[in-house]
Amino acid sequence: MRIARALANAGLGSRRKCEVFVTNGAISVNGEIVRDLGRQVDFQNDTLMYRDKVLEAAPHVYFILNKPEGYVVTAQDRHARKTVFDLLPRHLVNATRQSATNRVRVFPVGRLDKDSSGLLLMTNDGELANRLIHPRFHVEKWYQVKLNRAWDARDRNKVLEGFHSYDGFLKLEEVRPVSPRILMVELREGKKRQIRRVLSRYGYEVIMLNRFSFGPLKLKHLAPGQGRFLTSYEARELRKTVDL
Repeated sequence: MRIARALANAGLGSRRKCEVFVTNGAISVNGEIVRDLGRQVDFQNDTLMYRDKVLEAAPHVYFILNKPEGYVVTAQDRHARKTVFDLLPRHLVNATRQSATNRVRVFPVGRLDKDSSGLLLMTNDGELANRLIHPRFHVEKWYQVKLNRAWDARDRNKVLEGFHSYDGFLKLEEVRPVSPRILMVELREGKKRQIRRVLSRYGYEVIMLNRFSFGPLKLKHLAPGQGRFLTSYEARELRKTVDL
């Protein structure tokens, strides 16, 4: 398999992140620095190392967390804010930390900003993570959004049509009013603070944002700060969603 895919399978991060590691010269194969993204490797015949640490193909782990507000989706924060890794089981560590024996390196699939809450998938399955966030696979993500004022139905077509911004095209896939100030919103491609930015353009302030589903995954009865491992059936269904 290609080197970035192998690194992702070892839990080093998403495939895109692993490509950066390769091009930056952080990866060696059989003692030689490799920068060629087309390099084919396998764990049976090759020794892959990341910054002098030997990598091994890890069994896939899938953990969903109900992220509370106030936590950042990162492993370390220079401002000493709380991170989602503080809420994980002790044997799950971030994807770039030097892990001890019997610890599994995981990373978040997509992001939720500090002021948002809800379903966050943590995994070491880099190929799955890459496909779940790629717009080509059209994976639905649903959010409950509370606004500072009543929703005007005349704005629906505007937010669905979208607009160009500095980091690409921004829009919402679907909007379903639940009450005058509460919406159910669908995204398929998530740019930074996308829902907040789209609604802000038309005069709305988001005062609560909670992701309650991601593809076939649902939060159900998980309380804020709680999480659980996916069952083998749930993991298979999730992978089937993106043709794995």
